[in-house]
Amino acid sequence: MSEGQRINLEQAAPEIEATPQSIDDIIAGLKSFGIEEFEEILELNAGGKIIKLRISNIPTEDEMMSLMAVEGSKGYLWVQKVKIEILSRSISWINGVQIRSLEGTARNVVDPTDGQRRDVQVVLRNILAGWGQEVLQVLWKVVCVHCQRIEDRLVSSFPDSAIMTEVEKRFLDQAIRDIADQNKSLITEGFNKLVDSVAEEEALTTETPAPETQE
Repeated sequence: MSEGQRINLEQAAPEIEATPQSIDDIIAGLKSFGIEEFEEILELNAGGKIIKLRISNIPTEDEMMSLMAVEGSKGYLWVQKVKIEILSRSISWINGVQIRSLEGTARNVVDPTDGQRRDVQVVLRNILAGWGQEVLQVLWKVVCVHCQRIEDRLVSSFPDSAIMTEVEKRFLDQAIRDIADQNKSLITEGFNKLVDSVAEEEALTTETPAPETQE
């Protein structure tokens, strides 16, 4: 075999991955899988101030917490609060500080909105609520574009046969039906309780009063 053929065979040979030491190593490597920072540092220049930051997509738990935090709001107010909640969790680096690497008491900072010490994410949320809406709109678009790029790349890495869109649709339809059934049960239960309470009140008001005793 010639030297050139040997080199070609070595280049074509698949790389053999190192065997993990234990299942613990594999599980540990799954932590925060799929969380990626935006490729570049964003420099915001507004009102004579310059802020440099990085954003990333957020864990599913943070997304659910964002929705729970604003569940009492409706309409336009709900939309704006959701954006602020998600943005406050998406900022991973600001002016040289890695927000997500902070732990314990290091996460407690003074909130300039009222002087109280709070978790840095809560403080960022309160501060963002006081920013100009134009800045928030641009940052929101950056977050959405970043998340869409990650999703598009992941989808493109699989064959079409592996993207089970119809299966996903059936799961969503089932979830929607379950939620609708639960809502109907709650409404029916509440209505029955209301009817029962009204019937009890009517029964009490129509009861014949006991005859008065004569002295």
